[in-house]
Amino acid sequence: MLRIVLVSLHSLAGIGGLLAGLIAIRPRPGSAGAVRVAYLVCLGGLLASVVVLIAVDWPGLTGGARVAFTGLAVLAAVMVVRMVRALAVAAASRPGWQDRYVDHVYFTYVSLWAGFVVVPALTLPYPQIGVPLAVVAVLAIGHVLVSRYKQRLSPQPRRVRHSGRRVRHSGRRV
Repeated sequence: MLRIVLVSLHSLAGIGGLLAGLIAIRPRPGSAGAVRVAYLVCLGGLLASVVVLIAVDWPGLTGGARVAFTGLAVLAAVMVVRMVRALAVAAASRPGWQDRYVDHVYFTYVSLWAGFVVVPALTLPYPQIGVPLAVVAVLAIGHVLVSRYKQRLSPQPRRVRHSGRRVRHSGRRV
C-alpha cells in the first residue's frame, strides 16, 4: 500500500512538474512567482518520493537496480538544486540573467521528460536499446526547442546592408 501511495505521489509530482515547468521556463525578472514555486515543490516531491521508494524497495533490489535508482535520486537532487539556482538568478536579475535562468530550468524540464519516456522504454523487448534511444531523442528535441526559444529571447542584431562593392581602407569605393 505504501509503495502505491509513493508511486502515485511521484507520478503526480512529475505531471505537475511538466505542466508548471512549461510556464516556469519563461524568464520574468523578480522574485519567485507562484508557478516557479509550484515547479520547485513538484521537483522536491519527486526527490522525496524517489528517496523513500528506494528505501522501501532496497532489500528487494538487485545491484544494478540499486545503482540505477540511486542515480535517479542523485539526478532529482541536482534538479532541485538547479531550480533553486534558477530562482536566485531570476531574483537578482543581473544583465544576461535570462539565458542562465533558462539553462537551469531547461535542465530540470528535459530531465523530467527523460524520466517519462524512460519508464515506457523499459518495457520494450530490448530496453538496453530503447532506453538510450529514448533519452537521446529527448535530449536532441529539447536542445533544438530551447535553442530556438533562447534565440527568441535575445535581441537580434541589425544587419547592415551594403552594395557588395569592395571598399579601400580610405573609404573610397573601387
